[in-house]
Amino acid sequence: MKIQITLFFIVLAFVVQAQENVPVLITDRPDQTESSVTVPVKSLQIETGFMLANEQTDLFDLSSITYNTTLLRYGLLDNFELRLGLEYLEEKVEFQDTDETDKANGFSPLYTGFKVKVADENGWLPEVAFLGGLILPFTADKAFKPEYVGGNMRLAFAHTLSERFSLGYNLGAEWSGNTAVPEYFYSLALGIGLADALGMFVESYGTVPEKGADAHLLDAGFTYLVLPNFQLDISGGLGLNDAALDNFISFGLTYRLPE
Repeated sequence: MKIQITLFFIVLAFVVQAQENVPVLITDRPDQTESSVTVPVKSLQIETGFMLANEQTDLFDLSSITYNTTLLRYGLLDNFELRLGLEYLEEKVEFQDTDETDKANGFSPLYTGFKVKVADENGWLPEVAFLGGLILPFTADKAFKPEYVGGNMRLAFAHTLSERFSLGYNLGAEWSGNTAVPEYFYSLALGIGLADALGMFVESYGTVPEKGADAHLLDAGFTYLVLPNFQLDISGGLGLNDAALDNFISFGLTYRLPE
């Protein structure tokens, strides 16, 4: 047993030493604000998790479980990454004042896109990146298949406020594929470094459609850097108005394969 324990710590020491020169791990989860940083060239970053959300209206109660919120990010060039996203969902709708219940599960549409870093931070000028992507309806299961190709585009900004505080914010537009009318997206996230491996964020975000009701939410969460290329996270949020989700909670992890 002593020999096995000794070998374990020897292997662990080699793993830690091999990680010392790994680039800083910057993720696009668990908050809704996309970072302005791209993954290193020839590196594959896997960001995945689980989310439970609830919404109650005068007509129905909705419970939604996302079993995997997987986003794959690959550094193709300096300051340019390719992105691929897919989710497996389960939804349960209970209609008020009836015994009727609808259930559905399956894959959401495949998301394919990119991120390109536009500018570095320079004094009061923020770091800037542009993101764009398409939502492909033919890849989804019937229950979650939109009628048209959807898409989004977003500008991501970031400011370093101090050694432990940072500010990120996004502005953009989204098309769900169910309608040609866009929704305008905004987010503002304050990142706080609590310790070398422990961080947290507080965020406000929402959508403002050209037609229909605005949705505004507030969320917060924690991240823990287990290794320089492996991070765990937990977060939760609340809706601030009737058009938003009532609440959600999410757990996840990020792992970056080296070049």
